[in-house]
Amino acid sequence: MRIIITGSPGTGKSAIARALSERTGLPLIDIKRVARERGLVGKSHEVDLKKLAAALRPPTKKKDFIAEGHLACEIRLPADFVFVLRTAPRVLRRRLARRGYNKKKLEENLVSEMLDYCVQRAEIVYRRMPLELDTSQKSVSACVGAILRAMKQKKKKLDTVDYSSDLKRHLKVR
Repeated sequence: MRIIITGSPGTGKSAIARALSERTGLPLIDIKRVARERGLVGKSHEVDLKKLAAALRPPTKKKDFIAEGHLACEIRLPADFVFVLRTAPRVLRRRLARRGYNKKKLEENLVSEMLDYCVQRAEIVYRRMPLELDTSQKSVSACVGAILRAMKQKKKKLDTVDYSSDLKRHLKVR
């Protein structure tokens, strides 16, 4: 089973992917770690996606793995399931603030989440609709359970997520 877990920063990707890996025994590929270890992260935190895709080819040749990272929506990896984790902007704001994100980076990530950026990119890159999972009010364990059920039942859809009303309010405030 080849599972991709992506989404905006702060949506719970790392914690959920780790727990899913522990529960299933599937090896975990941390895309951010691969980028750092290969020296692919630039001074302004940009990543060369072509070089990252090349660096990920050997580990993703395996038949079974979980690949996790927000850049997974930007590069096509072999996948049986693609999950985009989503989080309500008010919750995401708190999570990113706790991480110490500066105002500009926090705003960029909130707008990205409200515009469904990762969902749209994943749909283009993987040529199918990813499964969205709203992590706003769910525990890591509940999210892992939802992912496992979705895979077992071969679901084509999980949660319906629409933060467009949040975007409208956000733009009015500015």
